Amino acid sequence: MDNSGINLSMDMSALAIGNGAVKSISKGDSSDYSTEIGIILPDLYSDLPIGSHQIDHNGKTVTVIIKEVTSKATDPVFSAAANLSIGASGSGFDTIPFEAFTVNKGKYPATLATIKFDERIADWIDDSEPSGKKRIDYERLQITGSPNNEEKIEAILVLNKLFSTLAPKNFKNLTYDDITVFTEVYKGRYNNILFHQVHALSGIDAYKTAIYDYVLPESERSEIPEAINNFYHSYLDRAIETEDDLKEVVQNAITSVLKFNIEKRRWIEPFWDGEKKISHSGNNIIVPRTPKGEVKIQPTLHVILDMALTPLGIQVIRESDEGIGSLDFRFLFTNSKRMPLTVGIEFKVAHHQQVKKGLTKQLPAYLDSIRSKSGLFVIMWFKDGKFFKKPSSRECGDMESWLQKEAELISAEKNMNISSIILDASIQVSASNL
Repeated sequence: MDNSGINLSMDMSALAIGNGAVKSISKGDSSDYSTEIGIILPDLYSDLPIGSHQIDHNGKTVTVIIKEVTSKATDPVFSAAANLSIGASGSGFDTIPFEAFTVNKGKYPATLATIKFDERIADWIDDSEPSGKKRIDYERLQITGSPNNEEKIEAILVLNKLFSTLAPKNFKNLTYDDITVFTEVYKGRYNNILFHQVHALSGIDAYKTAIYDYVLPESERSEIPEAINNFYHSYLDRAIETEDDLKEVVQNAITSVLKFNIEKRRWIEPFWDGEKKISHSGNNIIVPRTPKGEVKIQPTLHVILDMALTPLGIQVIRESDEGIGSLDFRFLFTNSKRMPLTVGIEFKVAHHQQVKKGLTKQLPAYLDSIRSKSGLFVIMWFKDGKFFKKPSSRECGDMESWLQKEAELISAEKNMNISSIILDASIQVSASNL
């Protein structure tokens, strides 16, 4: 299932990282230089014939070299920014590896297309400027947003012409947003590299789509997009005027999207570290699967909640510093009377040693600091007695009842509206094996 209809409040615009002096390619005639655009193609084009192809483009011959690359080390597009990690405010992640933003997501073998023009095709060159680049018209950018990359467009036009010559193979034409990462290399008369840059996030929603795919790989998506859309439509026409209203919406997002998919659809892989093999004293030892820690789980929860709540105008903030420590999640909304509403969430794994303190001390203190009376205490449960055996003193149903009672007591004591939710992400035997 695709991510159509899914919105994320986080975003980042296209970026380019250059190596070399722009002034080294800004002088003279375009014919004094050559240009190479490097693109890793989507899997759909893995059957392209390997080798060199000549294409007529705008009355000139352009060479396209199709090659299979088998690793990151042999992939010039990846190598151009291999050490780059990308992050953005609100994403829930400190940094995300560059491979998450590439077309092939770091998987090999992959198909590399190198498009060679016998001229400088850069439309951004202006030798009269000190930098060698055209000045950016920021007033225009405020209206149009980030402009399309003309060099990428030229490369795609050439590739689509190539595809049309490869009958009877029916290769779909590439669109601008199919390619989000590419390299742009300029060479001199002696084939020496003068300037090189790598472009990333080149396309509409490139960052949002990459985050979505990073959090929800194809094999792990379950029915989450459908659950999010169903939740959205169930609240589309409901007014949110009070903190209690906001808390109800957030609570139902957790139960109808997260809890349902985790417990009924068994969407638990994002919350477990996989089985590992390690070497100890010359022996290979298998380390069994273990639950991820809270810090690694929270970004996934954040992105799912952001997908569910952003379309309703609810802002989701992770790890907001309230002066007395960090509140795990904060939800902000402005009602029809322009009054700001806020709800807080404290999240813990069930085997944390300070679960009770989190519910009865930390969460009320956090709510006081954000001037809110409404909060949720969310626990993720992993114990099944076989793969994971903590907490040793409780079972899931027992803990759920205990949490509800504690939430009621602290609500009455603090004059607050606090509820608890438990998410059972334990590894369970499938129905076919019962």
